[in-house]
Amino acid sequence: MAVTANLSWCNEPTFNTNSDGREIPTKGGKATYDAGYRSIDEISREQIRRAAAKIKEDNALTISEDFDGSFKHYRVVKPTKKLLSEIYDFDPNGDTMFSDMLNSYSSEALNVDGSATGKQTILTTWLAKDGYSFDTKINELDIAGYKATVVDDTRLYLTDTYWNSESTKELLNLLGTHQLTVQTIVLFGYSFSGADLKELETGLQQIDSRVNLIKRY
Repeated sequence: MAVTANLSWCNEPTFNTNSDGREIPTKGGKATYDAGYRSIDEISREQIRRAAAKIKEDNALTISEDFDGSFKHYRVVKPTKKLLSEIYDFDPNGDTMFSDMLNSYSSEALNVDGSATGKQTILTTWLAKDGYSFDTKINELDIAGYKATVVDDTRLYLTDTYWNSESTKELLNLLGTHQLTVQTIVLFGYSFSGADLKELETGLQQIDSRVNLIKRY
């Protein structure tokens, strides 16, 4: 049994910092601050942890082995200056790509807590942009060694950097033989060289299946 917690969390601090750097609890947040919570969302996370523990305790004999009880914490953050500079300098018509651009979107690179990879950040952002919920089921598809992501059997996401001619050939074969029936392909432009992107665009125009190609930068 898997449990997903969906909450709208408030990252409002329970304290203010005065001129000499001391933390002063807010008027309505003193009890929370004294209990060790530095922001409102920390309480929400603790409530989920306690609820999961309670479920396990109350259902020790019947609970499924795959019970998780965990949660994911999503954050909206501004890109770093380094990332913005790389985006500004990128030439989409060139034959080079940013091999480390995906890593620029990882939790570590964005200086936020967590262990999200750049690929996870990009996919989560795109799924939200495309109208999917955070708990939408995604499936991995191997395309000649390239790990693509399929959502709802209608959209294919290509984010990794190691796409090549063999990947294009295999994808066109899957589409042409109707083994893959997606209607839209969304790719991370920074992960593709100009030559590989042009080859993919040309190939998609030559197959019977009509597939919409979206390039995002």
